[in-house]
Amino acid sequence: MAVRANRVRATGTTSGNFNTLVAGSTVALPAVFVDSYEKNTLSARVSVTAATATLTLSVIWQVSNNGSTWYRAVGSDNGSTTVLSTGTSAAVERVIAAPGMGGGWRYIRAAILTGVATGTASDLYAASYNYLADASFSE
Repeated sequence: MAVRANRVRATGTTSGNFNTLVAGSTVALPAVFVDSYEKNTLSARVSVTAATATLTLSVIWQVSNNGSTWYRAVGSDNGSTTVLSTGTSAAVERVIAAPGMGGGWRYIRAAILTGVATGTASDLYAASYNYLADASFSE
């Protein structure tokens, strides 16, 4: 079955920096209503630049039923977070698939997790989502 091009969605880009964020802080991207996309089609396109020496930047997924209390989502193997950038000043861009379990929750979002050092205004991010809209969902 062919995918109809008008069901492919890409959100606007969210961007900023990690100025003054200590290790362990997260920068949350906008939430996505789980029923708005077809299962296993949501991904985040993330670009990060860690200019601060030893700063690490990783992407995690979070889920919520009320949009205010968020829980970290991991796959069934409880895998560790993959570090995307480690203070090299080089931009790193990746597309990261959302975990398939998101359907048991109302909302899902990607977040960027800082590690090891405090960020500065030179540590940057830009991110957006892509997904296939659920044919039965009306916006």
